[in-house]
Amino acid sequence: MNKAILNDVMMNRIVALASLALIALPVGIACIVLGFGMGDNPCALCWQERTAMVLVSLIALFITRYGLKPKYIGLLLLTAVYGLFAGYRHSSAHILRDIGQGFGPAIFGVHTYVWVMVVFLVVLLFAGVLLLLQGDKLIKWTENTRWEGLNKTAANVFLVVIAFNIVQAFSQTGPAPFLGQGDPVRMSFNPQNIIWSTGKWDGLSKVSLRGAYSIAKPDFTDMAVNDATRVDASGELSAVKSVTLPAEIEGAVTGISYNANSELFAVVTNQNWVAFLNRDLTKVLAKAKIDPNFSVEISNLAGVAFDTDTSVLVTADHKSFARVAYDPNAKLADYYANFFEGTDGITEFKRGRFETARAKYNYVGSVAYDAATNEYLMVTLPDAKRNNFVLVRLSGADFKLNSERVLSIETDALPMVTGNVVQGDRLVMLSQSGQQLLTVDASGAVIAATNLVEAGNLQALTEQDGQLLVVDAAEGNNQVRFYAQ
Repeated sequence: MNKAILNDVMMNRIVALASLALIALPVGIACIVLGFGMGDNPCALCWQERTAMVLVSLIALFITRYGLKPKYIGLLLLTAVYGLFAGYRHSSAHILRDIGQGFGPAIFGVHTYVWVMVVFLVVLLFAGVLLLLQGDKLIKWTENTRWEGLNKTAANVFLVVIAFNIVQAFSQTGPAPFLGQGDPVRMSFNPQNIIWSTGKWDGLSKVSLRGAYSIAKPDFTDMAVNDATRVDASGELSAVKSVTLPAEIEGAVTGISYNANSELFAVVTNQNWVAFLNRDLTKVLAKAKIDPNFSVEISNLAGVAFDTDTSVLVTADHKSFARVAYDPNAKLADYYANFFEGTDGITEFKRGRFETARAKYNYVGSVAYDAATNEYLMVTLPDAKRNNFVLVRLSGADFKLNSERVLSIETDALPMVTGNVVQGDRLVMLSQSGQQLLTVDASGAVIAATNLVEAGNLQALTEQDGQLLVVDAAEGNNQVRFYAQ
């Protein structure tokens, strides 16, 4: 294409019309109709999206006034990409809700934060088509390109809409550092009803593009002891013996499980190793390093639980999982896609992700298996942003969520649970932060606590022959302590 299809006058009018449409329709309707007319107030994310639309419209006006220059085109594209990101960022928190659910008003059944993505996709497509119609060179404004009625109309409408937005922004949101509300109240000019909030301002040191997902992953090698998480204990336990796991187990052990029928132990580490050991914990029968990037991403292994005599469920801190099994006939070479390295004797036959509701924004540090109900049990790790203490039950039949229960505990802070064992209708949990064993009854209440005399980086819990086994994890020196109940 050597020759431009559109002349400068036509191009100027098209860009002016696009600027007018963008400022009058999505921005004008959002502010004047939904805002002043219906009382809708933008949230902090809505203001970012609206600001991006205003800037795109302003850049288009600059093009109509000063010409189609590369710097304006580049700035327009960058601003549109930012607006598209803001729309995706906003929609990500709501778009997967149950059918019909959303945040704020819906237009033609679609909520405004979804329309944002549509608007900026149209802007980018529109800009691409206009550039394609330029031919080999950008069209230059000539003496025929005049600031005519359409340009003046677009500029005046822009100023009017901006004026309404300024009134809404400064009256309902306030000046910096007030950034708007996460869940805004209806628009009002009654001072008693206006809320200026800094709730969405965490300071420059905590700026994150991930929003609610900016939660630090747990470091199973460095967890602090916190007396505020301790439950009043009814007694204490001292280890009757201690076993050092073989040095060939690489990394800090973060999960352990024992199966009485097969007399096998399984352990996992923070370096993505899974290993099967004999009943005395003296010999590694097979081991493999799980490839975290094959298919479902699974890394920072947090727990392991036997669900048959030879197979285990291995879970990562983010609730992705793999099911592997001890099989003396298995060849490592047959599992190139599953394991980085290891020995013969391990198979993998499923990977997936557990999806939760109450525990969605929390990591986990353990997993247990309840044979009576065929369920996997996980307990959330608390976090400053999502300070939840939830027991999750997941089906062993279809690997879907069965139930979630908020656990009750009488402490000043929630414990970091790094291991758990099912005992009938009760759950015994290992509290790393409190250096305790906690007992949870069927109602979800912590009803008893026992202090562990030996302190350490307590990262895993299982049961063998009536004794509770606790792992004091350290790379190259993983200790298993035996406690008589």
